[in-house]
This record gives sequence, C-alpha cells and structure tokens, in this order.
Amino acid sequence: MNSNQGGVKLSVVLLSVIVLGVMAWFNQANAEAVPAVQQTEEEVNLIAEVD
Repeated sequence: MNSNQGGVKLSVVLLSVIVLGVMAWFNQANAEAVPAVQQTEEEVNLIAEVD
C-alpha cells in the first residue's frame, strides 16, 4: 500500500460522512415543512355529532 492511499481513503470517508449529514439535514428540514393533515369542517361536524 502506498503512503498516499491512506489519505485518499480518509478523504473518501470524510466526504461520505459529510454527504450523509447534509442529506439527513435536508430530510429533517423537509419533514418539518410538511403541513399536518387538517380536518375538513364536515369531518369536525360529524365528530361533534357523535359526541
């Protein structure tokens, strides 16, 4: 193994960790941006009638 190969492997690992971290950050941001499902007025009225 050349002395240079260790540095290349380390660079690939660090790059992979950074890419995975950015992907996870974007997934988290997208999950928070998705609005919650809201009930329609008709559904609310039906639930109120049952109670």
